[in-house]
Amino acid sequence: MDKLKEYKVAFRGLSEGKHNFEYMLDNRFFDCFEATRGTEANIKALVEIIKTSLLMEVKVNIEGTVKATCDRCLGVFDLMVRGRMNLYVKQAERDSGNDDDYIVIASDDDYLDLSSYLYETYMLNYPIRVVHEEGECEAEMKEVLDKYIVEEDNKPTDPRWEELKKLINN
Repeated sequence: MDKLKEYKVAFRGLSEGKHNFEYMLDNRFFDCFEATRGTEANIKALVEIIKTSLLMEVKVNIEGTVKATCDRCLGVFDLMVRGRMNLYVKQAERDSGNDDDYIVIASDDDYLDLSSYLYETYMLNYPIRVVHEEGECEAEMKEVLDKYIVEEDNKPTDPRWEELKKLINN
């Protein structure tokens, strides 16, 4: 059974013009991908397909929240994720391959599978460093961090660096 069946669009039946689709990216969606198994999310994906006789333009917009762990205090919070991606789809022979600007689908294909592009949009817009807003970290962990974090400003500077800095200024 194809768990991502609902993310396939039968583009052959679409008339020329704009077509809008709405998807919810939730736990079931993210469990289909190895890297995001167990992800708790509630992300709304809006897909607009503009079909012409030569190609299709696919505009993907995502917005929603995902349960994330703060890298600073290890507290769990709702992280807002937003993103967009534009794709161009053309029909050609499989031998021509995909390039950076176009997704190439065979002339005998009936469906456009959007699941990987929705996932890619999510992954490209998920921040590398996930932290609470300033001042919102858990109080207990903040106390531990304050105890062990050493301020670099109070550390004495090696005099050899001061001599090297003089060379830069000349």
